[in-house]
Amino acid sequence: MRTKIADRLVARMPWLDGIAAGLKAAGEPIVGQEAPRPLKDALVGTWLGHPLHPAVVQFPIGFWTSSLALDLAGQAKAADLTLALGLASTPGAVLTGMAQWQDATTNEAPRRLGALHASLNGVAIVLYGASLLQRRRGNRTSGMALAAAGYAIANASAWVGGDLAYDRAIGVDHTAFQQPPTDWVDVLDEGSLVEGVPKRVRAKGYPVMLLKRGRQINAIAATCPHLSGPLDKGAIDDDTVTCPWHGSVFCLSDGKLLHGPATAPVTVFDVRVEGERIFVRAGTPT
Repeated sequence: MRTKIADRLVARMPWLDGIAAGLKAAGEPIVGQEAPRPLKDALVGTWLGHPLHPAVVQFPIGFWTSSLALDLAGQAKAADLTLALGLASTPGAVLTGMAQWQDATTNEAPRRLGALHASLNGVAIVLYGASLLQRRRGNRTSGMALAAAGYAIANASAWVGGDLAYDRAIGVDHTAFQQPPTDWVDVLDEGSLVEGVPKRVRAKGYPVMLLKRGRQINAIAATCPHLSGPLDKGAIDDDTVTCPWHGSVFCLSDGKLLHGPATAPVTVFDVRVEGERIFVRAGTPT
C-alpha cells in the first residue's frame, strides 16, 4: 500500500500537535463551538454557500505573485506596493483558514497538516514583512531575496493546504456525491417512529432522517455536509436540528442551512404514507 507524502511528513512531526493545540486555543473565542454565531458563520462562509477561505486566500497569493513579476520587470514602486497589499490582506486569509480548520482537529493528519500549513504561512508572512522593511531602508537586493524566499515557502504551504482541501475534504461538502432517490422508496413502517425522536433509514442506500411531529413526518438527509456528522443524533428544537459534532443547524422543513460551520444545505425529502408504510423521495430544491 502506497503512503502519501503528506502522511509520511506528518508522521515524522509529532511536535505539530503542540502547535495545533495552541492554534486551536487561540481560535476558540473567534471560530470555536462557543464563538458568536454571526462571526463564525461569516468567517466560515455559511452566507456564501461554500467556504470563504479559498476566495480570500487569492488576495495575498495574487499580490505576492504580482510583486515577484514586477520585481523581475524592474518596477520597484509597484512591486513594493503589491507586496504591502499582500501583507495587508493576510488577516482575512488567516481568520477564514482558521475557521475552516478549527473543527477538523480530531484526526491526526488534518490536525498536523493544518498546523504545518499555518506555520509555513507564518514564516512567509515574516519574510515578506522583513522584505518590505529592507526595501524601505533602501536595501532592495536583500528585500527581493527575502520576498523570493517568502514566495517559495508560501507555495509549499499552498501544497499542504491543497492536501487538506482535496485529499482530506476539509471544507468540501461531504454529501456532494451521494445521489438521493428521486422516485418513491419504501423505507419504514410508520409504527416504528416515536414522536419527536429522529430515526435514521436508508432510501436506496441514501441515509435519511425521519422525524414524526404530530401528523407531520419530516425527512431530510441524515448526514451533515460539513464533516459527515449524524444529524439523527442531533438536538431537535422546534423546526431545527443541530449537528452533534460541530453545531451546524438545519431547518427540518426545507433542509435550509441556518448556521455553520457547514456551508451547504441538506437534501429535503417528500414524504407519503400508504397504509402503514412510509415512502420518501428527494424533494424539489427551493
